[in-house]
Amino acid sequence: MKAGRIKINVNRNACQGCRVCESVCSLAHFGKINPNGTGIKIREKAELGSFMQTVCQQCIDVPCAEACNNNVIVRDRYSGAVTIGDGCVGCGDCKEACPIDAIQMMDNQAVKCDLCGGLPKCVEACPRQVLSW
Repeated sequence: MKAGRIKINVNRNACQGCRVCESVCSLAHFGKINPNGTGIKIREKAELGSFMQTVCQQCIDVPCAEACNNNVIVRDRYSGAVTIGDGCVGCGDCKEACPIDAIQMMDNQAVKCDLCGGLPKCVEACPRQVLSW
């Protein structure tokens, strides 16, 4: 997997698991806070106070798009983000193809980071400046 030109970078050691990034993402995209409807995922590790952040790395080779039988996963020309279009049927093939498990399923729709069209809301909202792009 090769990283794309524009992506969200994570300072993994600075994250305290507040999940503001998840909340802002789901609010921006779905108008409600839903941990299943977010392009970034925070999971607590076995070690107390240690968290794992998963966010799409906007792969150059785009395995999720290759796996999509409906051809609705494309790279946005403006932001460079790999996006999932309206024709998603919720089959989950893209989720299975993602090498870092950055795609979630919500209401029979695939959900992933789309860089908020070029200005990621999670980066702006992170109180510890864990995220950058």
